[in-house]
Amino acid sequence: MDEFIKSLNQDYELVQYHIKNKEVVFHIRSSKKELVCPFCGSKSIYVHSAYQREIQDLPIQDKQVILLVDARKLFCYYPDCPHKTFAEKHPFAAPKAKKTDRLVKNIIHTSTQLSSLNASKLLKSENIIVCKSSICSLLKKMPSIVDKASVKKNCVDDFALRKRFSYGTVMIDLESHRIIDMIPSRETADVSSWLATFPNIQVVSRDGASTYSSAAVDSHPEAVRVSDRFHLNKRAFGSHKQIYHQGISRQGRDSVG
Repeated sequence: MDEFIKSLNQDYELVQYHIKNKEVVFHIRSSKKELVCPFCGSKSIYVHSAYQREIQDLPIQDKQVILLVDARKLFCYYPDCPHKTFAEKHPFAAPKAKKTDRLVKNIIHTSTQLSSLNASKLLKSENIIVCKSSICSLLKKMPSIVDKASVKKNCVDDFALRKRFSYGTVMIDLESHRIIDMIPSRETADVSSWLATFPNIQVVSRDGASTYSSAAVDSHPEAVRVSDRFHLNKRAFGSHKQIYHQGISRQGRDSVG
């Protein structure tokens, strides 16, 4: 177990661990006595207070791994420092993060191959607990590695940030079938400005709503605008269903008459 903790960082040590059902909990702490203030660079050994962070890590033998990490808040006595105290940072996880960097990397790698919903289900089967909205947030924070000039055919659609309250827009490359970018809005002006940052768009696939159609016209008036297959099938099925029920209703009235 010590080797597992050392794989996080050589300066950390295992205090204790326990296994409960499908969960392994490691209580760990840094062996460093002296920490550097991130604001002024001076060193300190004077502890102000201590607390504990709960961070999810990569699973072990099909068990979810939770790290209970001892964290300290220290005094900084350097007279020119603008801060009197500072919090201990852990090199394997971002400040305030609930997951280790290596787990986040694993989640992102899986999520770029699947939809956020299917990625969440697959990761859950591997005892990595992450919801689809968290996956979307992680993907949004990824540095842009897409050459915007190379994007020519895309699909735009909305997704719920908070169902019935707030929505965003996702762009998918129709040639590579991969997510290109996301924005936390589906307003016409925002989507139009966003699409305009992709200079060579030739085809825009969207749903039947006027929002995305108007945004495509504003940003790329020469681009071909098409309805995506899902919404076409949905409307066709809805029309067929309506006609069927109208026919049944008419037959009922004729038989009564």
